[in-house]
Amino acid sequence: MSFFILTRVLLSVGANAVQKRMLLDGTRTTPIWLATYSLVLVPGLALAIFRPLPGSAEFWGNVLLSGLLDAAGNLAMVAALRTTDLSIFGPLNAFCPILALLFGWIFLRETPSAVGALSVAIIVIGALVLFSGNETPHVGARLRTFSFRPLGLSLSTLGAVFLKRAAVVGCAELTLCAWTACGLLCLFAFSIGSGGQPLALVTTSLRQHGAWLTLHSVTFIAMQWLTIRIFQHTLLAHSFAYFQPAMVLQLLLARFLFREGISHVALPGAPSCVLEACCWPGKAEYLFVEDTLSGSRGLGRVNHIHLH
Repeated sequence: MSFFILTRVLLSVGANAVQKRMLLDGTRTTPIWLATYSLVLVPGLALAIFRPLPGSAEFWGNVLLSGLLDAAGNLAMVAALRTTDLSIFGPLNAFCPILALLFGWIFLRETPSAVGALSVAIIVIGALVLFSGNETPHVGARLRTFSFRPLGLSLSTLGAVFLKRAAVVGCAELTLCAWTACGLLCLFAFSIGSGGQPLALVTTSLRQHGAWLTLHSVTFIAMQWLTIRIFQHTLLAHSFAYFQPAMVLQLLLARFLFREGISHVALPGAPSCVLEACCWPGKAEYLFVEDTLSGSRGLGRVNHIHLH
């Protein structure tokens, strides 16, 4: 599991860097995701074709809601990335564990330990230090970030609730394929509703930015598959806490790859984000399981997770 988490963190940072690169090259938000979802759907179908189809309406309802919410969240987050530096964009991810803690408690009946809740608080404090240390002078960019970015995070985190529910019922590969298909339908509907021609947008984007979009798609499908696998074995809030070292790597990319200004004030926040994510309590994780004898559903304990 430690390898899965580390790889997922690196893929997340890579995907954000590719998104930023394409946006700097003039690619629009909607074509990025239309092309990405279209490219991901093909290998997704190949992975899922030999998997048994869940017969429950619960799986399909959850995966539909997850696909719609995640697609909308991705649009909002890339819109935020267009108008802000990566060094601002990354630290705001630290609010995901709080949202996941809240949504997991409401929708999944997950209750992390007191130590886990404290770790969430420390991660958020570290993120606030990182964010306050940014030297970006444009107040307007910050205001746009605090509109699109929190909206995207909220939608995606809420979508993760239903994605986890679907992943518990079905396998990771089938969940990924169905999630991608539902998200693509949402993006097509959004594009048509905005007066666009989605097929033309996909074709034009692939012709102009085919290499970047292919790299983004490969990164995205691997990241999403790993996300689903991690969701299957951890609490929702714990999962998002494990992903927080990505914000520190995003700061480094912002500084050295995109030449964004970052203050030395941001440095004290980095260790707390990394250490708390790595030291997150992994003694006992829970997820929804089905009792094959009684047919009832509830919380069940899974194997211990060691992150050290």
